[in-house]
Amino acid sequence: MNGVDKSQRLGHFQQRLAALGLDCALLVHSRDILYYCGTAQPAILMVAPGDYHLLVRRSLDFALGETWLAPDRVSAGGLDKARARLTAMGITAGRMGLETDIIPADIFLRIQRLFPAFTLVPVSPEILQQRMIKDQEEIEHIRTACAIMQAGHDRVFEVLKAGMTELELAAEIEHAHRRAGHSGTYSIRLADFYMGPGILASGENLYNTTGLSNTITGVGLSPAVAAGASMRRLQAGDTVMADIPTFYRGYHCDESRTYVVGEPRPELWALYDALRQIVDAVLLELKPGARCCQLFDIACRKADQLGVGPYFLKLADRTSNLIGHGVGLEVNEMPVLQANAELELQANMVTTLEMHLTHPTHGVVKTEFMVLITPGGYEQLSLKGCELFVVNGQSSPKNFDETFD
Repeated sequence: MNGVDKSQRLGHFQQRLAALGLDCALLVHSRDILYYCGTAQPAILMVAPGDYHLLVRRSLDFALGETWLAPDRVSAGGLDKARARLTAMGITAGRMGLETDIIPADIFLRIQRLFPAFTLVPVSPEILQQRMIKDQEEIEHIRTACAIMQAGHDRVFEVLKAGMTELELAAEIEHAHRRAGHSGTYSIRLADFYMGPGILASGENLYNTTGLSNTITGVGLSPAVAAGASMRRLQAGDTVMADIPTFYRGYHCDESRTYVVGEPRPELWALYDALRQIVDAVLLELKPGARCCQLFDIACRKADQLGVGPYFLKLADRTSNLIGHGVGLEVNEMPVLQANAELELQANMVTTLEMHLTHPTHGVVKTEFMVLITPGGYEQLSLKGCELFVVNGQSSPKNFDETFD
C-alpha cells in the first residue's frame, strides 16, 4: 500500500481492527498516539471499527492545539473514564487490542481490572506494519533529520584531532545537531533502555561491545550506562565510529560513520573496500518485492566471496543478526533486514543499511545510512553513504591487493 495520509490513518487502523475481529483497541504509547492524533501529550486513544475518542490525561489545551482530530473527538480523562467512554461508543465486551510490547505491567493489570468483560490481545504488530509505510510528510521530516545529521558530520572535520576524548568529540557532534534543529532525544521501543545521546567509540573500544545493543556500542563512562563515548583519548591513526541519531518533529535519522585520525593503513582501506562491495551487492537488489531475508543472505554471501565472512557483523561475543532496520517515529522499527524475515519491501518504506567488519588486526569499520524504497528501486536519503572519512590525511585509497586470512 502507499503511505496513508495522516487524516486517514485512524480509518485504516479501524479497517484492520474489523478484519481481525477486534471490538476495540486501547492505545497509551506516545509514539502511536502521535502517529494517529498528532499530539504526544499524555493520553489514551480508544479505537473501535466504527468510532474513536482521545482521552487526554493532562494538558488538554495543549493537545487540542496540536491534534488534527475534531474537538468533539477529544476530552479530558484517564483510564477511570475509559470504560464509560467505551460504553458510550456501544462497546461493553469483546476483544481489546493493547500495545503489549511496550505498556508497563501495572497499566496492563489495571486495564484487566477495569475491563473484565474483555479479552486482551496484542495489537502492536498491526500498528508497526501500518507505520512502516511512510507518507510524504513523514518522508520530508526524515529528510530534514538527515540534513541535521550532516551538521554533526561537518563538525567532526572541524574539531577531530589526537588528544581529545571520545566524550569531547561526541559532545561536539551532539551540539552541532542541536544547533541545526535536533530535538535532543530519540525514541526506541524498548522498556528500561538507557543509551545516552548515541554511540561513539574508538581504538580498542570498537572491539569492546557491551550487551546493551546488537551493534558496536562503545563502553560508556561507567557501568551505569555501559555504552557510548568514554574518556579515552584519541590517538593518531585511530579509527573512530560515530552512531548518534537525530530527531526532527518526531522522526529520526540513524547513521553510523567511520573516521580515521590521520593516514589510514592500507589494510584498513582494503577492509572498508570490502564493506563497500557488500553494501553495493545489497543495493543492487534493494527494491519493492525484495524479501528482507534475501537481502541479508546476499550480504553474507558477498562477505564470504570477498574472504571477510569470519569478520562480517561480528561483535565481541556474538554476531549481529541484521543488516538494516526501518526508521521513523522510532529509531528502530519495521522492516528489519535479517535472516528468516520473509517480509517484502514496499515503496515508501524507509530503512537503514547497517553493516560492519571486525578484523582482529586490520581494525573495525562500519557504515549505516538511510534509504527510501521507491517504486523503481531506492533513493539514498543520507547525504553520505558507504565511505571512509579521513581527517587530516589522504582522502582516497591507494591501490591495494589485500587478503583477509
